[in-house]
Amino acid sequence: MDEREARSLVAQVLVLRGTPTWREEEDRLVASGAVLNSQVGGPNIAARCAALRQMAPGPMLLQCDMETGSSFASDGTQIPPLMALGAAGSEELARAWGYAVGLEGRRLGIDVTWSPVLDVNTNPDNPIINVRSFGEDAGLVSRLGAALTRGMRESGLHPCAKHWPGHGDVAVDSHISLPTVNVTRERLEATEWLPYRTARAAGLESVMTGHLLVPSLDPENCCTVSSTQISILRDDLGFPGPIFTDSLGMEGLRTTLDSADAAWQALVAGHDQVLIDYKRPPSESVDAVLAAVRNGKVPEARLRAAASLVTALKARLRENAPLPPAEEIRSHLASVARAVAEASLTGVGALPERPDLGERPLLIVCDDLKRRGVGIAEEREGQALEGIHPLVRALREKMGFEVLVFDEVPAPRDLEAVRASLAASTAVVGATFAHILCYKGEGTRLPGAQIELWREVAASGKLRAMTLFESPYALADLPAGVPVVVGYGADSFTLTAAAEALVGERRCPGRLPVTIAPIGD
Repeated sequence: MDEREARSLVAQVLVLRGTPTWREEEDRLVASGAVLNSQVGGPNIAARCAALRQMAPGPMLLQCDMETGSSFASDGTQIPPLMALGAAGSEELARAWGYAVGLEGRRLGIDVTWSPVLDVNTNPDNPIINVRSFGEDAGLVSRLGAALTRGMRESGLHPCAKHWPGHGDVAVDSHISLPTVNVTRERLEATEWLPYRTARAAGLESVMTGHLLVPSLDPENCCTVSSTQISILRDDLGFPGPIFTDSLGMEGLRTTLDSADAAWQALVAGHDQVLIDYKRPPSESVDAVLAAVRNGKVPEARLRAAASLVTALKARLRENAPLPPAEEIRSHLASVARAVAEASLTGVGALPERPDLGERPLLIVCDDLKRRGVGIAEEREGQALEGIHPLVRALREKMGFEVLVFDEVPAPRDLEAVRASLAASTAVVGATFAHILCYKGEGTRLPGAQIELWREVAASGKLRAMTLFESPYALADLPAGVPVVVGYGADSFTLTAAAEALVGERRCPGRLPVTIAPIGD
């Protein structure tokens, strides 16, 4: 194999991040044909996809994370996460979710999305999977994961499930450090791998591995560089398509291995798409892989096999059927998102059909305000934020609430504001968000200062109901005896449905797909 052929094969197996930090260098790598795959995202994703395809000398495989739809795009739509499907329990909705998201991805120019998440979230302290999973029951995850896979395949978008061999039973975010999965192979077979077998039978071809150490499978190597674990995927479970690494820029990998060396080691282990480290110049990873090919560390047969799988997938995707009109795709996605939000809404406790909130109801919202726009946390905290916070907008249309909005970690002055408003209010409705975020390292439960705020409000005897968004495990932090509406996303469809439930306009048909500690514990 000469140098030119080596470079052409390596170009097929490495994946750029598409980060603005290295944009010029990444564009040079694409234009030269050094790398012919990339993650994409951002407000102008469709234009970026078109630009990459135009500058590349060969077909690109463009990839994106669409776990909650396409909110990153300027004309995109945020939709409920997979746990909302778990609460709804409907295979029909799961299939519709997969099909609608698949069409949306193709509309934006994407070829592959890293979905569905097939992790079985058995650890309530898991800070990174949580609502990204369908739930804690392997049978539920299997059933809905297979349905979603069918829908996405029908759309023409290539699904890549994650995070093999199972990220659900950890209490560590692999973006921060390397989690250890301390379970037996028998347990993995029965729980973590059941969804993969079921999805494979539904047509799933590709899997993304996680940066996970699983001593029962390989006590020395994390899955990213473990040929043992990839061979299980290939030989035991029969996955025929490209196998993807998770991003080598995650600290779970970077704290244990040099990420450029890990790129070629992942290839040797059996991966076919390596998402190179975005925290260093991408050419360093490209050069490291080329050097490993030249010196024989990457066997020629392994490189050829990986490149062949990728080029075959590219060729097949070029034969996709034409898309419906863009507005039809966007409208269909919104319709499916609304249906999922409404079907997943879960009531805990007895919600009155039409709550009597009196003449001066008070709405208190606690949220991570920096996620809601510049200026909210710094300048407008504690003010009536109708028109700013989306939940407030939804509820102000229903009733004339006085509104207090605080950060997820309320300050002492916030408690003073609550006490002053409580005295004049006739009833209180509370709302809180327990966001699951990469690199946060926590989020399954509420901050202590916020727990104290809700306890004080409940002690007044005026707290009629609450609504909790995202992590349902935070139910255990809310005051006992207060009915709660649970929504599993922070999207507008879920917020609107919850607002309707709080004022008695909608029932809550969903069921909790995870076990929760008793409320108030």
